[in-house]
Amino acid sequence: MTAKSIPLDYFDPQVKPYYVEVSSDALGSQVVACSDDFFASKDNLIKVSPPISLKGQFGPNGALYDGWESRRHNSTYDWVIIRLATPSTSLNYVDIDTSHFNGNEAPQSQVFALTILSQEGVLKWTPGNTGWVEVLPIVDLGPNSRHIFELGALGQQGSWGAIMVRMIPDGGIARFRAYGIPHVPFVPKLLPADWQTAAPTNLLSVLIGGRIISCSDAQFSPPGNLLLPGRGFDMSDGWETRRSQESRGKYGPGGELYKKERKEWVIAKLGVQGIIQYVEVDTAFHPGNYPKECSVEATLASDDQLDDANWVTIVRKSPLGPHRQHYFSLEPTVSPISVFSHIRYNVYPDGGSKRVRIFGHPLDSASMDAVQNVDMAVVDDLVIPALPLTPETFKEYGQVIQGFSLPTSAPKGVHVNIANQGTAFKFHRLAFISESYPQGMLQKGGLHIGSVKAKSKLQAGKGARVKLELLERHRHTTQAFIPMGQEEGSEQGAYVIVAALNGEDDRPDLTTVRAFLATAAQGVNYNKGSWHHSLMTVGADLNYAIVEAQTSMAGEILDCEKVDVSTRIHIEIPPYPFDSQRASPLRKPLSKTNGQANGIFLGSSLSSLLPRASHSLDPIPITPENFKPFGHIITTTPSSNHVDTERAPDGLTVKHNRLAPVVSTYPQDSGAVTGIAVFRATKKVGLERSRVFDVRLMERHPYTSQAFIPMGKAEWSGKGEEALSVGGELLVIVAENGIDDRPDPKTVRSFLLPGHQGLSYAPGVWHHPVLVLDSTLDLACIETQIATGVHDTDERDCELLEWQGDKVFARVLVPK
Repeated sequence: MTAKSIPLDYFDPQVKPYYVEVSSDALGSQVVACSDDFFASKDNLIKVSPPISLKGQFGPNGALYDGWESRRHNSTYDWVIIRLATPSTSLNYVDIDTSHFNGNEAPQSQVFALTILSQEGVLKWTPGNTGWVEVLPIVDLGPNSRHIFELGALGQQGSWGAIMVRMIPDGGIARFRAYGIPHVPFVPKLLPADWQTAAPTNLLSVLIGGRIISCSDAQFSPPGNLLLPGRGFDMSDGWETRRSQESRGKYGPGGELYKKERKEWVIAKLGVQGIIQYVEVDTAFHPGNYPKECSVEATLASDDQLDDANWVTIVRKSPLGPHRQHYFSLEPTVSPISVFSHIRYNVYPDGGSKRVRIFGHPLDSASMDAVQNVDMAVVDDLVIPALPLTPETFKEYGQVIQGFSLPTSAPKGVHVNIANQGTAFKFHRLAFISESYPQGMLQKGGLHIGSVKAKSKLQAGKGARVKLELLERHRHTTQAFIPMGQEEGSEQGAYVIVAALNGEDDRPDLTTVRAFLATAAQGVNYNKGSWHHSLMTVGADLNYAIVEAQTSMAGEILDCEKVDVSTRIHIEIPPYPFDSQRASPLRKPLSKTNGQANGIFLGSSLSSLLPRASHSLDPIPITPENFKPFGHIITTTPSSNHVDTERAPDGLTVKHNRLAPVVSTYPQDSGAVTGIAVFRATKKVGLERSRVFDVRLMERHPYTSQAFIPMGKAEWSGKGEEALSVGGELLVIVAENGIDDRPDPKTVRSFLLPGHQGLSYAPGVWHHPVLVLDSTLDLACIETQIATGVHDTDERDCELLEWQGDKVFARVLVPK
């Protein structure tokens, strides 16, 4: 057997794009054994990144190198064993790179491969394992260069799961890359009976043979990265095109695409043919250069027929956002049992994407009876999966209300600034709220905040399917649902959102029905006139704040219009609670002596045991009654004299209307906008349990009420934002206005607001900026203001007073 050397200028553009780097650690390959890596680690050998020069840098053992380097004076050879991420692959080419090794490079190399016969693998990896086969004979290597070799029929036709690389006799290799085509697993000729509920497979995974066929542009990073596992580590390991070429290059006068829509594309072959259920597009680490929109097409064809193939749109042109996983269900016009072999991912007009995943079930299209055991009556039903909720996929129907771990993850157009004296990020105007009822219709007032106590409508521990029978809309008001924080001793559920656009017949357009599963950390705001299903809480109970306007007249169609859904549509709800993150009940620890420890009773106030400054206040639990002079409490247990309450016929939902009005007295020409923001609020420096807190700031909003709703804490692990740590409550400090038009220190009051209740300050009420105890909270903020977050706050929005030096407005003893 002789080795065939391949020129670099041919291999990189003509060969490499059509094979998978099966030895890469990005896929999960591992260096599992090594004879010696005294000078430089064996793990460097399979890194994705090109090797870098470390010239002039030294460690305890000598000069540093980005590669694998052994000791000198080996009489035979050094070796390394690489366990491939895929258990079965061909081996077609190897790239042995000695970059930056000059004078200490390995003089020769040799490569062996091993077939893994059992799923358990190999107990101990050694050169003595039975079955090693030479796939590359001894070859000469030079310094500081890449060496490409085509492997013979033995490597190309084998089924390999591990590689052994020899350095003869010793020295250094910067990178070793093996290229092949992972073997397709068994492809069923029949769909399983539970195909609509069974967990789908990523048909585009590189580990089962998914690969790139072609692309329109790869200026900054190659499209093959789209198929890698995980979410990457920075902007470099995605696919990124050049910036907009509008009226330039191929889109300029005389260019092949002159006056055509600006877009870039990638064609990829599925590792295995199959039916598609939904698509994931990830823009991780692309916060400012993600595509504006994307679409996905699919076809069933051989590689050489793609130019004439019939491409079917499976995801219509849809908006994308920064640093986020987006989930798209299959277009309703596509048969759920259509088999596809290739996809085309289009981005508009250009930009960077991290990953694309195609979820479905393998199915051999060559089988004439591929769907013979499929109940065609079931296929005639439209089954829509409830996918993770994101701002972009919900954009047609309304807005998503949530906090983000990174300010750059906020949806485009949402301005973010540091607020509350550096203790919070404020995500401005995530949602816009308004009403357009005919004048005189709202006898009980306009926009208001209420609460909903919703019991779980179904247990979805193993998933569930729900028939869609009814949709409703509110022509004249937006309607926001904001899950509130966790009550003591309870678990929090999730909720299902089903929405549709209005059709030309003024009824729901059922081709636009989409379903989402939202966590307790996400709220939604429906646009006026958006068709949607009524509140559907699953898994456990949830409390919500609701923001809307309504006449509250029984049967008033202007409040709520309902229509029956004639088409057979089912919503497929995934298992909840999620296996990876079951909500943990929030409970206060109890002592073994019924609330006593060391003989001291632990009552609701520990002020008698704590050091106190003169004239410090003890915060008290907040109630609708004691907070009434300053505003309103948003709670599912309002005061006994609150009578504006509705109960659902099934007894599972109780709604308390008009707990707090949304008030704005800004001049009409001020440009003020009413909306919902989110404060991701952290604990203030100096605010500690069992210590006195000096009140040095007080503020008021003369023209607007301002409500804060602590939101729930939850996550769908691996599919969205991570959950905040449990716990957290608010320390509230308020005062009445004095005769000098400043807060009157004689009227200062302090309250504790638990994380499962909200409050609304009346216009003009003096209060301390948000004070969070214990844990970070996401606070939905309902307010009207002129400022957008781009420029400094307009002075009409907020009047802030500050006491400095020895002067303080008040002192509050923070309870233990």
